[in-house]
Amino acid sequence: MFSKAHLIIERDYTKFLNDPPWGIELFPLQDDNIYEFVAKIRGLKNTIWEGGLFRVYIRFDENYNLHPPSLCFHSIPFHPNIDAITGRPCVDFLQPENWDKSYSLSFVLLSIQSLLSNPNLRNAVNVEAVAMINENPKRYRQVAANCVAASQRLEAKNAPLEDPRNIKPVEPKYIDESKPVKPSRKISKLSFEDYYSTWCGIATSKSKPSDTNPLLEQLRDRPELQKTHMALPQHDIEEQIKRQVEEHTMLMYGKFTSKPTFDEEKEAKIARLQKMKKIYLPPRVSPLPTSQDILLEHSLPSLHAKEESWEKEVDDLVAWTSNLDTAAID
Repeated sequence: MFSKAHLIIERDYTKFLNDPPWGIELFPLQDDNIYEFVAKIRGLKNTIWEGGLFRVYIRFDENYNLHPPSLCFHSIPFHPNIDAITGRPCVDFLQPENWDKSYSLSFVLLSIQSLLSNPNLRNAVNVEAVAMINENPKRYRQVAANCVAASQRLEAKNAPLEDPRNIKPVEPKYIDESKPVKPSRKISKLSFEDYYSTWCGIATSKSKPSDTNPLLEQLRDRPELQKTHMALPQHDIEEQIKRQVEEHTMLMYGKFTSKPTFDEEKEAKIARLQKMKKIYLPPRVSPLPTSQDILLEHSLPSLHAKEESWEKEVDDLVAWTSNLDTAAID
């Protein structure tokens, strides 16, 4: 025996299947649970939400239809009347005090679909979306287009795989051997000289030590071709060749050091001697010449004589100013 809520939900779902609204799909989340549904709502045509496909989770309880169902978006659009975190739509009739038991499941889904293109700015839950609509409508349309594209990608990711039993086998194509096979491209004759020169440029081995590689001969005198062929400048190519030769010689014959020449040994000995001189020999200090010595005893009397003559001039100037007749000056 089913409950009253179970029967009402089953009745509304049957009505929906018999007359489905445009752009809305509805199916139970599980076959054995009629209290949980998933709806796919498409954006209305000729609106900024056209092309979007948004999944909405619907949950009923045992008090339906005395109480409204609970809805939330899985792919949450940037909308004034949809919570950006929980995905719950802020609609008046989904509040328990405003709910009417005459509302059907199709009415609820159609209202949500219409809400996308007709937001209620007075009863907004996403204040950022409201501010963007008022201040920068072009920016809001771009954000809505991004939400539409994101919903399409999410829907493509969640698309169920095709049942292998429904895949039609590919019939093999039989080739009639009695009919001549047409070549896919024209075959032209090639002379032995062209064939030989081409493969000599590609081959890495030589039949004779004196044989030359035509490709390397062309690259030898043209640095721009070497750079294009090796993808490296000439200096780097020479460094790599030198390093590879050294590594090959060391691996094959071991690491040998050549004997230094006579001049190299002489320069090394001179450098060691100079280093030892700096370490062990103290630096030379040259004495000052006698002519540059300062004799204080001879210079002091002259200083005293200069000081006495300067004091005498000051005293004479003071005495002369004292004997001036101030009345005559006025």
